[in-house]
Amino acid sequence: FMFILSSCSNTPTQTIKEETKEKDVKVSYISQNNQAFKTIKKKGSSIAIITQVELGKSLKNAMASGGPENAISFCNLDAMRITDSIAKAENVIVKRLAKKNRNVANKMDDFESKIYKQYVMEYLDKKPLKAKVAVNQNSNPVYYKPILTNNMCLTCHGTPGSTMTNELNDKIKELYPDDKAINFEDGQPRGMWAITFANVNVNPKLAQW
Repeated sequence: FMFILSSCSNTPTQTIKEETKEKDVKVSYISQNNQAFKTIKKKGSSIAIITQVELGKSLKNAMASGGPENAISFCNLDAMRITDSIAKAENVIVKRLAKKNRNVANKMDDFESKIYKQYVMEYLDKKPLKAKVAVNQNSNPVYYKPILTNNMCLTCHGTPGSTMTNELNDKIKELYPDDKAINFEDGQPRGMWAITFANVNVNPKLAQW
């Protein structure tokens, strides 16, 4: 795919707000009415879906064969491998970013935090969370899409002693000593997909501040 563009005591809402503080960085987007946006969105959405399906299928298999503890071990050992293999096949960079991350490899930088904060504010304002295409510091387009929690996610990302067991929480702490990815509720934005088209250069005139 190659082309050139030329033209914990806190309430969940309080926790989300506090976890989205970032430096005052500027983010530019490609207009949703631009053909470049539509092209990137279509391809980015396809890659995100493919990756999510593969991860979900493997996660369900791990859960079925050994319960939540086995699923956590799968995520620790194999989730990044699956993501990287799809990224290599599609010639892009695929990340699952989180402000409250479990794996430090998924930590957001200030630029990414700014975009995530916009999603959080849209969520709090009950607005639809749509895909965005931003232009990174290297003039590459990046497809962003929020990752929302569901009931299945709460097994490993919910509240210890409530939606997730204390035993599982202990296992998570064993594998991820600095884990922050708990205490979410159904439907909350837990993070976001970031798919970077590093082989594509964006004309600055297409980007809007």
